[in-house]
Amino acid sequence: LGIGGAERLVVDAAVGLQSLGHSVVMYTSHHDPTHAFPETTDGTLQVKVYGDFFPRSILGRLHILFATVRGIYLSIAMVLFEPRYDVLIVDQLSVPNPFLLAT
Repeated sequence: LGIGGAERLVVDAAVGLQSLGHSVVMYTSHHDPTHAFPETTDGTLQVKVYGDFFPRSILGRLHILFATVRGIYLSIAMVLFEPRYDVLIVDQLSVPNPFLLAT
């Protein structure tokens, strides 16, 4: 969860849903509070991180492989350790979606 355009869109959508009375939790495999939108660090949004211990790449290679592994790990952690949700929005790779169907 960085500070790019896609992240801004997701954060704005989450804040908007909260303002309408919905309970919102953001799940990600990486969140650096020193390089993130204020809403994700000041308590406006609850952010939970699973899988940040996986590397993002090895020697500048295999980015997609590790993004996939991190996404699958995050999805499995959500299925095992988190409550069920009415709506999930996935803004990354679609590989973890079958795991999320279990939520």
